[in-house]
Amino acid sequence: MPLDPGVADYLARVAAEIAPLAEPTPAARRNRMELIARRFPAPEDAVARGDAWIAMPGREIAVRLYRPRAGRLPGIVYLHGGGWVAGSLATHDGACAALAQDADAVVASVHYRRAPENPYPAPNDDAYAALAWLAGHADALDVDASRIGVGGDSAGAHLAIGCAIEARDRGGPRVALLLLVYPVVEPAFDTASYREHASSPTLTRDDMIGYWRDYLPPGADDGGARAVPTRDTLAGLPPVHVVVAGLDPLRDEGVALASRLAQAGVAATLAEAASLPHGFLRAAPYAAAARKAQAALGSAARAALRR
Repeated sequence: MPLDPGVADYLARVAAEIAPLAEPTPAARRNRMELIARRFPAPEDAVARGDAWIAMPGREIAVRLYRPRAGRLPGIVYLHGGGWVAGSLATHDGACAALAQDADAVVASVHYRRAPENPYPAPNDDAYAALAWLAGHADALDVDASRIGVGGDSAGAHLAIGCAIEARDRGGPRVALLLLVYPVVEPAFDTASYREHASSPTLTRDDMIGYWRDYLPPGADDGGARAVPTRDTLAGLPPVHVVVAGLDPLRDEGVALASRLAQAGVAATLAEAASLPHGFLRAAPYAAAARKAQAALGSAARAALRR
């Protein structure tokens, strides 16, 4: 299927205004992602925002809270994409505000530690700490502790899976929903979608090989399922909604994950945005098809958190 014309136009505008990476260093990736977010912002919205910091031994974790309206609402811990290397509260501000509105939930966006300076398990530890913090402060934040989900896009979705596995194995906090948008699952780069979309305009096979190298370098891997979720059983996880992009190198591993979840007895739903590429959430303000897919995942989250 051809690329959606609206997204194609958005990507052409980005390419015209912001030079491609001359060298894919972590600093360059971060700077370009931040620059795109500033040059192509989301529209203004009525979602209330507030920043908080989680105090941890030797560090603090920044969290931005998005509230669409007053009253006790479900909560969603959100972990941004960017290959565990780039991305921030700023790059995903519009996406988190849209999710808060569409899901009618308080969204807690987490600025976890990033690779390569902080490889596995540092990002995972911060993800779980954020879940424990939101659950522990639910009353003060007017969040329903029985309806807290964990979600993310790309590498953030990978961290969300690991967070749910950790919560399952540690006996809490309870996770009501996993919301996984074009998730990274495992370092297997030979699927049909990896071959077909190896040179995708938004994510390449080489990009992912480098991201995995930064996140899980030699010596960091403990063999656990937080690093590679398919290493262990997926049984006992909460209901999961998986969204894949049809023109994404990661498409097939997202589809396979949904199948494995269902086989493990997990309530799993799968949605595919056939004409969209990896990273379409950031194009949503500029492309109707991307916005439609974004609104659909928010509606799915809203319905799941109200069951």
